[in-house]
Amino acid sequence: MSLTIRQILALRSISGVGKQSILKVGNYRPQGIETAELPEVLSKCAVKKKNPEGKGKIPITAEDINEALGAADEIIEKSYAHQIGILSYYDPEFPASLRETKTEDGKRADPPIILFYKGDLSTLNAPGLAIIGTRKNTIGAEKAGLYLSTEFARRGFCIVSGLALGCDTIGHRGALKAGGKTIAFLAHGLDTIYPSQNKNLAQEIVQSGGLLLSEYDTGTPVTQYNLVARDRLQAGDSMATLVMQTGIKGGTMHAAMSCVNAGKPLFVIKYADDKTDSDEKTLGNHMLVHKHGATYIKGSDNLDDIARAILRRAGKSEPLQPSLF
Repeated sequence: MSLTIRQILALRSISGVGKQSILKVGNYRPQGIETAELPEVLSKCAVKKKNPEGKGKIPITAEDINEALGAADEIIEKSYAHQIGILSYYDPEFPASLRETKTEDGKRADPPIILFYKGDLSTLNAPGLAIIGTRKNTIGAEKAGLYLSTEFARRGFCIVSGLALGCDTIGHRGALKAGGKTIAFLAHGLDTIYPSQNKNLAQEIVQSGGLLLSEYDTGTPVTQYNLVARDRLQAGDSMATLVMQTGIKGGTMHAAMSCVNAGKPLFVIKYADDKTDSDEKTLGNHMLVHKHGATYIKGSDNLDDIARAILRRAGKSEPLQPSLF
């Protein structure tokens, strides 16, 4: 292992040291770095900290490292006290799909370097399908979304979403209804659940063999920035993304564009009833088709063919549950 979880958390706590700098240090010596060697390696990688007394950056000292290790130990202790596991970019269980995650515009790598989790990590091995959409869905969207999330879960896909009210909740519920697995990426520390209305749902996800994931340690509150940042992970961990219902300016667009710019299949629901299909909350679905090459999916479509196409596109020849096809 290149960097240990403790080392990563320590470096992350030093002001001015970001994710790309930590990856640079880790790649410098993939076979591993002794903690005592960190100041020297940081210097060779030109990684510095913010100058607390003025502009610019200054070298990171052994004293800085020791102080940061104390902060790392506190994070680890609090995490374990809340029965939260920690997975790093360098762990063998870390999925390749998340290592390849990019920024929303697709221009540079942006993988999570640390993930806090509750649940079964083996869920990450299942083929993921992100199902996302507005928090204020219509009744028609709820019916269609529950049907599709249930059916894709029955076909072996792990339903990936963000535990938000509305479409995210419907996606998770569909997976649970099918007896399948589901993953929720959260935008805060896992010692709490946001929104609070979904505390029971979060518990059900873990108890059913699913997974809660977050880049943020205990005590980190939800913020708008964190909500947007986690959207790339939903798309990154999935072979394809299905938009249930979204307006033109909905927050769903962040995950949708992450999917498009990563070159992964993007589907949107095409509603049979005109009232739902022409609703303002559905206008984003049509825009994604006409401007960004998304594909409509209807209840009458052959879902077996779509599932196979997603798997082939991702380079997987066999579904998780081939007996269902």
